[in-house]
Amino acid sequence: MPMDTPTAEPDAPETYAVPAGRLETDRFVIPAVTIFILLLLGFFMLFPLTSILRLSFFKGGHFALHNFTLINFHKYFTTSYTLNALWHSLYVSVATTLIVTVVIFFFAYALTRTTIPGKTFFRNLIMMPLVAPSIMQALALIYLFGRNGIVTAHLLHTNWNIYGPVGIIVSEVLYCLPHAFVILFTTLSAVDIRLDEAAESLGASPFKVFTRITLPSAKYGIFSAAALTFNLTITDFGNPVVIGGNYNVLATEIYAQVTNLYRFDLGATISIILLVPSLMAFMLNYYISRKTFSMISGAAKPVIPPSRPFKKSAFLSYCSLLSFSIIVVFATVIIGSFVKTWPYDWTLTLAHYHFPSIGGYSAIWTSLWIALVVGLGGAFITLVAGYVMETRRPFLKQPLYLLSVMPAAIPGLVMGLGYILAFNKPYYVFYGTPWIVVICVIISNFTLGILSNISSLRNIDPSIEEASISLGGDSLRTFFKIIFPLSKVAFFQNFLYFFMRSMTTISAVIFLVSASVHLAAIEIIMLDNDGWTASANAMCTCIIAIVLVMLGILHFVSKKIGRQTSSLVPVDA
Repeated sequence: MPMDTPTAEPDAPETYAVPAGRLETDRFVIPAVTIFILLLLGFFMLFPLTSILRLSFFKGGHFALHNFTLINFHKYFTTSYTLNALWHSLYVSVATTLIVTVVIFFFAYALTRTTIPGKTFFRNLIMMPLVAPSIMQALALIYLFGRNGIVTAHLLHTNWNIYGPVGIIVSEVLYCLPHAFVILFTTLSAVDIRLDEAAESLGASPFKVFTRITLPSAKYGIFSAAALTFNLTITDFGNPVVIGGNYNVLATEIYAQVTNLYRFDLGATISIILLVPSLMAFMLNYYISRKTFSMISGAAKPVIPPSRPFKKSAFLSYCSLLSFSIIVVFATVIIGSFVKTWPYDWTLTLAHYHFPSIGGYSAIWTSLWIALVVGLGGAFITLVAGYVMETRRPFLKQPLYLLSVMPAAIPGLVMGLGYILAFNKPYYVFYGTPWIVVICVIISNFTLGILSNISSLRNIDPSIEEASISLGGDSLRTFFKIIFPLSKVAFFQNFLYFFMRSMTTISAVIFLVSASVHLAAIEIIMLDNDGWTASANAMCTCIIAIVLVMLGILHFVSKKIGRQTSSLVPVDA
C-alpha cells in the first residue's frame, strides 16, 4: 500500500442540494467537529513548530523584538563540522534519489509493460521493506559488508567496509524502493499503452518508443518519485546513525546536539535547516502530483502485448536480482538473530531473544498496544475529517485541508524535538507517557490517512447519502449508519498503515522515549549501540513478525468486508 506519498486533491464531485428538513443537529455537530480537528492539528503540529522557531530565532526562546537573533545560524554556518552535515545530507540524498529513481523505474516498467511471469510475487516482495524499521537495512549491510562482514572479511578478505556515505546510500536505496515503486507503478499503469503500440506500428524502434513515448508520458511520476525519495532520505535517522560511522548528516547532528551536548537551541536551528529542503521536496511533489493526476487516462488499455523473448528474459533477470537483494537483507537479519556468533558459530540459539536491555519484551508490548491505539485512532479521526471536508464542505474547509497535508512536509525528528520543547512542562500530563507517542505518530502520519479517506469517500455514490438525508437522517446518523459501513475497507487499510508506521517509525519518537516508555524500534538502536547487534536483529525480527501477522489478519478481514460491500458501492481498495 502507498506509504508517505502525498497526492494532490483532484477535482471534487458535483454537489447536490441539501433538503431543508435536515435535523438541527448538523448546525452544531459539523462546526464542532471542524473546530476540534483544527485545534487538534494546531495544538499538536503548529505549536511544536512554533516552539522550534522561537528557540532558533529568539534568545532564551522568549518572543520579543529585542530578543531576535541569528547567532545560532551564524554559529552553525561558521562551524565546519556542523556545516558538513548539510553537505553530507544533500550528497547522500541526491545520490540515493538518482539511484532509486532509475532502478525502480525499470522495475515498475517490467511489471506494467512486459509479460514476465511472477508479477504478483515481485510486487509483494518490493513492498517488504515497509514492514520493518528503516534501520534493518543498515543492520544487514553491517553483517554482510562491515569490518567483520561475511563478504568483506571472510569471503573477499579485504579491509574495506561499508561504513560511511556508501553504507548510508545503499541502505537508503533499499529503504526507499517501495515508496518510489508505488508512484511509478501507478503512473505507468495509468498511461495508455496504446500510444506505444501506435508508435511501433508506424515503424518506430523500441528504443525510440521508450525515449519518445514512455518516458515523456511518465515524466511527472518520475519527478514525484524522485522528490519523495529525496525527502525520505534527507529526513531519515535510523540508517545514518547505525551505518554512518563518523559521517554526520543533519538528522544525526540534531540528535547529537540535543542528547549529547544538551544544545537545544542549536538542535532547533539545525531542525529549521532540515525543514527547508524537506518542505521544498514536499511542495515539488505536491505540484507534480497534480500534473500526474491530469495525465492519467481513463481509457488506459490494461492488455499488454506479448514481450519479445530477449526483453522478457532481461527484465525477468533484472526483477529477480533486485528481489534477491531484498530477500538477502531480510534473511541476514533474521538468520543473524538465531545463530550463536555471526559469522563464526552458526549454531542455532534463542539466546539473543533474551534481550539484555531495560525495555526487553515490555518494549515490544508497549509498541504493540500503542500501535493498536494509533491504528484505530488515526483511521477514525482521518475518516471523520475526510467526511467533513468532502461531503459537508464547512466554511473552514481550506484551512483544514492545508493543516491536514502539512505533516507530510515535517520531518519526524523535527516533530519529535518540537514536542520536547513545547510539552516538557508539568501541566502537560501526557508528556513522558505513552500517550504523547500516540499523538505524535498520528499527527506525523495524518496526511496520507486524510488523502486516502477523501479518495475513498469520492467513490461512494452520493445518491446513497441523499436518500439518508431525504429521510430525515442528520450527519451523525448518516456517518455511522451509511458512510462508515461503506468505508470499512478503507478504514482497515488506514488502520494497517497507522499500525505499521507506529511499529516501525524511529525518527518521530526517538526523543519521546523515557525511563517509563520503551519502544521496540528505539530498542534496536540502543542494543546496537551497546554492542548487542544480534539482539538488535532479534528485536527487529519480532517487529517484522508482528507487522506480518497484523497484515495477514487485516488482509483476511478486508477481503470479507470487501465481498460484503462490493454489491452496494465500489470502494477504492
